[in-house]
Amino acid sequence: MISLKQLTQLAATSTEVWQVFQADVVKATETEVADAKERAEIQLRRSRNLLWELSSRLKGLSDEATASPAIRARMLVDNALKLEGLDPRMLALREDKNRHAQLIREYQSTFDSLRLNLGEDSMRTMMDSYHFPERIYALAEFVKLRREKAGLESRAMGIEKKIEEAREESAEAEKESACVEAFLKTRKAQKGAAIALGVALLGMVLINISMVIAAAVGVLGLILLILGLLSWLASGVAFAAFDEELKRKVSAFKEEGFLAVSQRLRKAHEAMHALEVRFEENRKELNALNAKVGKAAELERTWKPMTDLEVDTATQKMTESCKQFFGETGARVIFQNKKELTVL
Repeated sequence: MISLKQLTQLAATSTEVWQVFQADVVKATETEVADAKERAEIQLRRSRNLLWELSSRLKGLSDEATASPAIRARMLVDNALKLEGLDPRMLALREDKNRHAQLIREYQSTFDSLRLNLGEDSMRTMMDSYHFPERIYALAEFVKLRREKAGLESRAMGIEKKIEEAREESAEAEKESACVEAFLKTRKAQKGAAIALGVALLGMVLINISMVIAAAVGVLGLILLILGLLSWLASGVAFAAFDEELKRKVSAFKEEGFLAVSQRLRKAHEAMHALEVRFEENRKELNALNAKVGKAAELERTWKPMTDLEVDTATQKMTESCKQFFGETGARVIFQNKKELTVL
């Protein structure tokens, strides 16, 4: 015969797949109370409040007019689990300790009465369907995450396409910037060579004044002219390597045109970086979803090949099973109490 202990043990456990989809619990850090006596008093108040709350709930569950025996048995088990978790050592008053012991006996006698009304077959049905709300939620979450996974994969493909376009734009911007740089170097080398030629000519003019000065200025001008010509040649070769259309475009630039090329290159790099960040974030999110979906599929192998129609059918069967045993209202109470689904 199924006992209250068996059912409370069942209530204390969850299916493995349910644990996969449980939200990450954010543990709130309570402010430490320095005074040990004050901490003990807070724990005592909590224990006493729970004790009297469970006592009050039992009165409602004992009243046959409140609900069907099935739903009362189910709710009694949930409350009995809380009673088991209440440590009587935290109750300072003898009155509270006695009440705790009495409440355990009353919960047991109430359960025995309900068990006789329901019969062994009904108790077995309750055990079989106990975790249906969890399974329904987990299956719904599995399908939801599977769809999100498909969406993230599609998004990743879209981002990859944009990254490829950004690479092309960045390559074009870098090519244009390099052409501008070669053009400016060529123009700078031309000006340098012209200045060096002027210095060399100045040296020739200074011959009538001083041979020494003329020689020094002439040699300096010659050296500068050679360096200028070499720089002009090198930059001219680099500039000539670009296609004619780009050279004509760059040659026609004014000052604002050169600034626009620099801005285009900067924006291309920024866009590329932003897309790479988005892709990495999407990849991390996708990996997390893959881990959850993969773990669920490993625990529930029949879920992986399920179509949406098959999922709806399985959910409906579990839902109807709860409704038939606990009644329409009772099933709704169970689901809302577990805070898993509100579809009923």
